[in-house]
Amino acid sequence: MKLLGLTCGTEMGNTEVLVREALMAAEAAGVEVALVRLLDLDLKPCTGCKSCVESLMKGGAGNCIIKDDFPFLDDLIMESDGVILGAPVFVLGAHGLVKLLADRMGPSHDLAWRLEARKIREESGRTQGKGPDGRSFKRRIGGFVSVGGASTQNWLSLGLPTMHLLSFPSHITVVDQMQVRGTTAIGNVVLTPEALERAQGLGRNVAEAMLKPDEEPRWRGAEGICPVCHCDLLSITGGRLVECAVCGIAGTLTTDGGRITVTFNEEEQRRSRLALGGKKEHWDEVRAALGTFFQRPDLPQIPQRLEKYARHPIPLLTADGEVART
Repeated sequence: MKLLGLTCGTEMGNTEVLVREALMAAEAAGVEVALVRLLDLDLKPCTGCKSCVESLMKGGAGNCIIKDDFPFLDDLIMESDGVILGAPVFVLGAHGLVKLLADRMGPSHDLAWRLEARKIREESGRTQGKGPDGRSFKRRIGGFVSVGGASTQNWLSLGLPTMHLLSFPSHITVVDQMQVRGTTAIGNVVLTPEALERAQGLGRNVAEAMLKPDEEPRWRGAEGICPVCHCDLLSITGGRLVECAVCGIAGTLTTDGGRITVTFNEEEQRRSRLALGGKKEHWDEVRAALGTFFQRPDLPQIPQRLEKYARHPIPLLTADGEVART
């Protein structure tokens, strides 16, 4: 069993220290561990070219065409049986590298999309080229470590929810997550034994779930309002209706003696985007939208309408100075 630690914090800073504590505890529990400092890698943002999506919809591998260190990281994740991600919070949410990787691993690594790509390939009898990586379909366990300098939760409120953006497309089942506040200096978390012990517990929880491959992974951390992702971030959609901003499942808000509770039925939980059903729902949604788009009678007008912007060039500024109007 291979457990991969990912950190986008400072070298030997608070985030890395906590991820290391988790990995050391997991190693003691019997799994093989390794660590990657994401800041050491050359990782470029998604350009929205849709090459990965078009490839999957034809039964291809869905690989990204950007040339950087992503294939190296992708191979490590595909090879792993578990992932512990640690990220500092600078402005409400997790480090920007988490979102960058979420964009790169969104549709291209979505389990439902890769399953559909494999199905398309099999039904078409394709033998040329590569299909989705077979390792995409194996079970993976995950854990999150969110670290911030603020002492109040509302200044770190998007830390853990942002981290779920990276894990849910690939169907990594998160079994524990933790938030540490008050990390105001590099390495000062070593003076907070309760944070270190919590990280050790998270590492053990991830390792124990990994070492029980025949069991359905269960949540092992602190309970949250949402019964699926265990985050507390809700959107009010009207009246007493709410949605989990992470999972997308709908619930009903009630009050009893001043206490607020939210009820999510089991059917909604099954259509969470963390579940395969929710991912399949999104695949169907995108396929339907594309089908409608390509049937539009005004589709051939796009090149002509784009000429408006070509006829009105605007100076394009770069780090090397102003270039020709384009």
